[in-house]
Amino acid sequence: MDPLAVIKALWHHKFVVIPALLLTAFAAVYVYAFAPRSYQAQATYAIVNPKVPTASELERNPSLQDLNSDNPYLRASDSSLIAQVEATRLKADSVGSALSKQSLSTDYTVERSPNSFLLDISAVSPKKEVATATVQALGAKMQQDLKQIQTVNGAADRFLFTTVVVTPPDNAIEQFSSRLRSLIVVIVGGLVLTFGAVSAARALETARMKSAGAGATPGDAAEKRGRRHDSHGEAAPSHKAAVEMPLEKLGSIPMGVLQKPRKVSETLPVALDPQEDTLTTESNGKGHPGIKSPVGRT
Repeated sequence: MDPLAVIKALWHHKFVVIPALLLTAFAAVYVYAFAPRSYQAQATYAIVNPKVPTASELERNPSLQDLNSDNPYLRASDSSLIAQVEATRLKADSVGSALSKQSLSTDYTVERSPNSFLLDISAVSPKKEVATATVQALGAKMQQDLKQIQTVNGAADRFLFTTVVVTPPDNAIEQFSSRLRSLIVVIVGGLVLTFGAVSAARALETARMKSAGAGATPGDAAEKRGRRHDSHGEAAPSHKAAVEMPLEKLGSIPMGVLQKPRKVSETLPVALDPQEDTLTTESNGKGHPGIKSPVGRT
């Protein structure tokens, strides 16, 4: 598509294009300035291994041997299993339902780096305080679940994994990408509206031109052609105009030509006088002696 042709088409239908562009600009400004915003709060938690008594500590303090050390996650071959289990539990649907009942955000994520004890919890909400409160609630839920899954066999607190806050959810940060996405959607929609309006205007214009052409009569067409001839300084031909011929040249006309009345108007510049049986010219109206008309009176 020729860009110049597109520009010409847009300018030709400027009375449709300009309102559409103004509406798009107004919508874009409104979305960027007054549309709902999104805030994200994030916190990082580390799961710390329990301090298992050593042999020397057991010798110095024999009472430690009486503590219940039956923590199933201490026997796992993968020490990061506890972090994987806790991340899975926080992603459960029941957690989202509990957050919804507390009027908190259900748009949150829990991520764990491979082979690590770090859990990243983030929440998104149109309000800063809701995003921050959601992350805090998820952190409290993690600590509660962490203790619950380790004490299924009654293990003592000394043999339990604990959590440490690495980065607290102090402040929620606005996500400009959300407004940018909304702005892009509005602009694309405005461009589609503009080109759609131009296409509709062109279709309407074509339909009107066809309707005007179909309603024209043959007389109108002849009048237009006559106007075109007049504009070029040429006289429009008329089938009623007769060609002048001197009378002295009529004697040299073959009689065979005169026997074809159908050809007289095309060959000779003469006219027949219905009152006389002689040929007359349109210049003087007098008959030519000695030449009889082959056309009889009616």
